[in-house]
Amino acid sequence: MKKYICISIHDKVEPSGNDYNKGFRKCNSEELTQEIEDVCNTYDERGYEVISIVPIIQGQHVVVSSDGGWANSTTEGVMITFKGK
Repeated sequence: MKKYICISIHDKVEPSGNDYNKGFRKCNSEELTQEIEDVCNTYDERGYEVISIVPIIQGQHVVVSSDGGWANSTTEGVMITFKGK
């Protein structure tokens, strides 16, 4: 058994918005939460404990017009580090 394991859960971003901001992106938090729970329970059964859960953040800047634009960051997923018990 390895002493440390690090995994990533990613691609949990979905596009949303209306005619004005079609490029807006948000995290599918319910799906991400369920997957984190499933992975943590699976590795617990294998004899590992969670050390950390770190978000994977992605920034985005969109120019709306020559007068300005907007920017946001979105949680794309997480990195989870486990340690053998």
